[in-house]
Amino acid sequence: MSDNDRELVAEIARLREDLKQLREIVNVLVNVVMEDDLEDEEGEGFPTYPNADKFNIYN
Repeated sequence: MSDNDRELVAEIARLREDLKQLREIVNVLVNVVMEDDLEDEEGEGFPTYPNADKFNIYN
């Protein structure tokens, strides 16, 4: 194997490792976004009691 081939193989190995690290980062970011979306959805919805200020005109 020539020196040029060895350099290419070494560069491919480095690129594979970089790609693996980037995939891990993307997975972490996706998990953070998904957890944030789930927390937002839990907070949405209808209140269980009416707003007291709405009914002041009837008092």
